Amino acid sequence: MEHFVTNIKTIRELEIMQVEVNYQKLLLIYTDEGIYAIDDTCPHKGISLSTGKIEGNTIKCKEHGLPVSFKTGEVVGTRQADFLRLDKNNRSVSTYQVILKNDKVYINL
Repeated sequence: MEHFVTNIKTIRELEIMQVEVNYQKLLLIYTDEGIYAIDDTCPHKGISLSTGKIEGNTIKCKEHGLPVSFKTGEVVGTRQADFLRLDKNNRSVSTYQVILKNDKVYINL
């Protein structure tokens, strides 16, 4: 089901934006390649990724710098994940389809 979350102008200006859909916190990320939507929770300690820093195709958690690909949802950098003792079965966040219609951004949940 498609859920309206913002307009393109707003996400383009902010680049990173936390939104809530059905009581679920998601993170929108704007890049020149597109708009991406992922769960706004670091798989390490559950901290919001919205305060993190974008580097390439990843967002790094502000707390421990764990890089998460906003394209795939996968943790990038197994050495750091191993160092943080991140469970091997919990090294990703969910990604969501972003739909653009008439300058509006929707997420498909």
